[in-house]
Amino acid sequence: MSDSPLLSIIITNWNTKELVREALSSIVAHPPLVPFEIIVVDNGSGDGSAEMIAGSFPLVKLIRNSENAGYARGNNQGLAVAEGDTLLLLGSDVVVLDQSLRGMYECLSSHPGAGAVSCRLLNPDRTVQQSCHRFPTLTDAILTYLSLHELAPTYNIRDFDFHKTQEVDQPAATCLMIRKSVVDRIGLFDESYTILYNDVDLCKRIHDAGWQIIYCAEAEIIHHGSQSTKRSTPAVRLEMYRNILLYYFRNAGIPAIVLLLPILAVRLAIVNRGRCVLGLFSLSYLSR
Repeated sequence: MSDSPLLSIIITNWNTKELVREALSSIVAHPPLVPFEIIVVDNGSGDGSAEMIAGSFPLVKLIRNSENAGYARGNNQGLAVAEGDTLLLLGSDVVVLDQSLRGMYECLSSHPGAGAVSCRLLNPDRTVQQSCHRFPTLTDAILTYLSLHELAPTYNIRDFDFHKTQEVDQPAATCLMIRKSVVDRIGLFDESYTILYNDVDLCKRIHDAGWQIIYCAEAEIIHHGSQSTKRSTPAVRLEMYRNILLYYFRNAGIPAIVLLLPILAVRLAIVNRGRCVLGLFSLSYLSR
């Protein structure tokens, strides 16, 4: 780590103490070649995450929130204090492998038209995760939330070659390296999307500003996958579904309310066992 970093690694954590320990240890074990810093934003964890980070990783810049500020705001807090000219958004539930950080940094440096670079995500058993998509349409959303994923092959890019470096629309922000100059131009995460679709919106704004997003096949990390959201309360799940509807309302208009809202309501009723469902129909959040 360095007092004059070129790369700032930003992690937002909520109640993933042992996973974030593993993530930080893997960065230390497989650092990039350039000077770097690590910033962890702890979103009011109750599992001792912040205390562990302060004690075991004293060089990490630790921001402690008294409550869960959400993924978007947490990342924005980290981005606001980042000193590097390259920024890496990293999930708290990942394990960095071998030369991955170095490979991503070199890939971004060698593609002057790229605003961001992603990498291959692996399950713990080393199988490849389907982490790259095209920007979703309302039709894609309807099929996806009806659990008819196979009928949306364009969005899911089923034929995507994860062993080939290439341009992509929307990779997962679990591991996304971005030029700071791009963030300065397009802005931080839109905090209207508190939990979900903030990464989709960010990638779309990068794309719309004329930058490429490159999938780097030479780099890979292990991703345990959505460990924080798996422990979400009914109220948090309601907010997640509001984020979904907000994205499609902004990009597809009234048809999103007419066609997608009933589907999301049924799914939310199932996952929340009937709790908080009516909150989805209080559409004031669409004016955020």
